[in-house]
Amino acid sequence: MSFRVRLLLAAFYLSTAVVLALAIPLALTVERRAEADYETAVLGDAAILAARVSDLVVSAGAATGSPSPAALDRIVAESAGAREQRIVVTDSAGRVLADSDGTARSGAFYATLERPEFRAALFQGRIDTRRRSSETLGDDLLLVTVPVVDRGRVVGAVRLSAGTDAVASAVRGSWLRLALLGAVVILAGVMVAWLLELPLGRRIRRLADASTLLGQGELGARVPEEGPTELRVLAESFNQMAADLEGSIDAQREFVANASHQLRTPLTGLRLRLEAIKGEGGLGGEQAAKAEVELDRLAALVDDMLALARANAPPAAADPIDLETLAREAVGRRRQAAVAASKHLELRAGGAPRVRANREDLAHVLDNLLDNALRYSPPGTKVRVETDIDGDRALLMSRTLALACRPRTDRAYSSASTEVRAAGGPVTARASV
Repeated sequence: MSFRVRLLLAAFYLSTAVVLALAIPLALTVERRAEADYETAVLGDAAILAARVSDLVVSAGAATGSPSPAALDRIVAESAGAREQRIVVTDSAGRVLADSDGTARSGAFYATLERPEFRAALFQGRIDTRRRSSETLGDDLLLVTVPVVDRGRVVGAVRLSAGTDAVASAVRGSWLRLALLGAVVILAGVMVAWLLELPLGRRIRRLADASTLLGQGELGARVPEEGPTELRVLAESFNQMAADLEGSIDAQREFVANASHQLRTPLTGLRLRLEAIKGEGGLGGEQAAKAEVELDRLAALVDDMLALARANAPPAAADPIDLETLAREAVGRRRQAAVAASKHLELRAGGAPRVRANREDLAHVLDNLLDNALRYSPPGTKVRVETDIDGDRALLMSRTLALACRPRTDRAYSSASTEVRAAGGPVTARASV
């Protein structure tokens, strides 16, 4: 699972937990508040109605009375119609005086054990509130019964029956709005986590790409040191590690290159001495021939080491080089080997040619050419090195060696090739830059 998915899931789980922890208690509170408000409203209606009909209840419950019971029926019907409630009014004995629904017969006894709310209001003088399920209406009813009091005496009771479907519908609407609000909050939390992950994930991917490049040999791979403190410290550590690794590998490559380069001179001298011993013949000559074979293997190993050191090295920089100085240094390095091989090596300079090339690479080419000239020319050969300018070319020539390159150009040294001819005549070698 990727870091992005983990972060988004964590944000989703956290947002969901917070929303549920807040929304569930709030939803329950909304439900209780709605029920309490509805119950208070019904209770208020019942109390007001009881106060309005108290005189009528006294008159209707007396043996004789001037007010007509029709007035009580009218008030009860108007109150019930306005709020879609059923209203039942009884006298102090529990007999029905008025019923807005018309279900209860006038004079019927309603203060029974099945209707304890009337007994609580009539005989105990207290307000009774309860809920009851109506199989006839298919709804839960809120029953509020209040005593009708006249001059401190309970003269009757008023019961209001109100359905709770409207309250339940209002509560469900509130819950739906809370659920939508919670979904919006969760979605916002996930979006914020996604926006936070974008720069963080981009920096992590840069670090991963740099690690891949470093593993593939791109020692110059680095990552920007930016972002949060943790990632910045990680980037600094990675860059320091990459720099240390690059320095270590460069040092190893330089050491191998220098060692293999420096080994060529003693190997050349050793070869000349072995050739001299081999020319004397006898047992010593045989052993010298065998040693020369091993020397060839050692020379090949040195060449491999040099090739390995330069395998992934960056392109060499081109610098202005005095060809005469470079040739003099090369002649000086090979003079002792020439004397040991009974050959004469000299330098004749002219024109002061200058070229743009890498000094080490060009010196390596000259060393190889001089090694070949001294190795394969016959004893007593006079090897004369000359430098000169021929038009747009700088020349390094001798009877055994000629080097041609274009002066004052911006093109660095790129390749070298040697061609050796020893068919009974002087050895000629050429390298191009």
